[in-house]
Parts: sequence; C-alpha cells; structure tokens
Amino acid sequence: MTNFSSFLLFFLTAGAYMTPECFSMEIIGGREVSPHSRPFMASIQYGATHICGGVLIHPQWVLTAAHCHPRFVQSQSATVVLGAHSLSKNEASKKTFRIKDFIPFPRFTSDPESNDIMLVKLHRAAKLDKHIQLLYPRFKNDIRAGTKCHVTGWGATNPEDSDPSDTLQEVTVSVISRKLCNSRSYHNHHPIITKDMICAGDTKGQKDACPGDSGGPLVCKGALYALVSGGGKCGVAKKPGVYSLLTHKYQAWIKNNLDPSHRN
Repeated sequence: MTNFSSFLLFFLTAGAYMTPECFSMEIIGGREVSPHSRPFMASIQYGATHICGGVLIHPQWVLTAAHCHPRFVQSQSATVVLGAHSLSKNEASKKTFRIKDFIPFPRFTSDPESNDIMLVKLHRAAKLDKHIQLLYPRFKNDIRAGTKCHVTGWGATNPEDSDPSDTLQEVTVSVISRKLCNSRSYHNHHPIITKDMICAGDTKGQKDACPGDSGGPLVCKGALYALVSGGGKCGVAKKPGVYSLLTHKYQAWIKNNLDPSHRN
C-alpha cells in the first residue's frame, strides 16, 4: 500500500506531546499558500491531531485515501476540519465536523495498493462560503508524463522529521511515466504502479509530498485528478510520490454514494 500509512501510528502515539507551530521550512521544495486560497482542503484528525488531508467534493462528503482509517485508530475520536489554514490558530473560518461514516472503495481490502481511496461522510452538510468550497474530481484514465501538477497539504516539511506543518503548504511536481516509475532504478515494482496509480515528483528529489499529506489532492490544470497515496521516504529523487488516479472506475462508485438516496 503506502509507506505513509506507517506514519499514522507515529502521529497518534506522539500526538499527545505535539505542540503545533508554524515551521519556517515549507513542504519539500514548495511554499505556504495564501490563507484560505484552497477552500476545498480538509484535515482529517484523530484525537484533534492531524493525520491526513482530504478534499471536500460535496457539502457532506470528503474524498481521501483509504489507509487514513486504519483499524488501530477506530476507537479514537475522528473529525474533519474545514476552512483551516493554520491547524493551531483559532480561526473564525474553521469548522469541525464529526464523521458519520467511512466508506473505503470495496476492493481496498483485497488490493490496497491500487484502491487507496475512501469517502468520508460528515454528520451534517457543511455551509459553503468563501472559506469552504467544493472541488469535484475530474475522472481521467491517464495523465501525460511531464504534466505539472500541484499537491497541497499539512504534511511534514522535512524528510527527516515527521511533524506536520501548522500551515497549509503546496508544491509543484511533475508526472512520471509508469514504465519509468516501475523500473529497477525507481520503485522496482514495490509497489507496482498500476493503471489506477501514477507517480509524481522531481528529478532532483527536491519536491514531494510527505507523511501527513496522504489523501490530499493532486491538482493538474485546475482540476482534481488524483490523491496522495504513498511512496518511499519523501524527497528521494528516484522514489517519487505515488498517487491514486481518479479513473473512470471510481466515477460510478462516488456518484452512487453521493446520490440523495444514500444520505440518510
């Protein structure tokens, strides 16, 4: 599946001792975004500690990575925070929602590497405003290698330190072909990059997503095309980030769950 998922346990066990602060460093090779300029971003939290990112695609639904809800945290209080820029500051725009349901893609259990996608249903619909807005997926079966995309999140800003960033960060990465990503000098089929996955990063290893960014969006040409899934140690040139591509196979599943008959 993902090496990012192993960091969930670190965040949860260390969460009681973490004091969020604004880091002078930025997401690897990236920058802090203008406050509230990415109003679709969601922070998935356990025990009030940020674990994963997500995307608000409907007033009551967030799209994220399925590994963001592992078995060992199911007993902890899970919430979704919308309208945030800083995780620590008491921003008036920030709204916290209880979670009504986690719905991983049905084939995640049998094939987690290729199906690391999940819907999170909020206990009530969010009120949309300038700080909380939707970003609906653009379903596409492939993205051309070399395409420039943006990945956004509150994940770690230092490959040697798993502490999350207090403020929302963004970095530009380039899509890498599956053939190259599966090659011996890259991921060497660990994991196998299938047609439902893509790699994206930087040839020098200076631009990447990190632990805590899982479930966050990969936005290409203004559209949501993929979600952060995992990869090797972040910031390594030939171990680029792995993303779940929002292919057409997920389209019917998402629309079926967002249908009014499923909003009880």
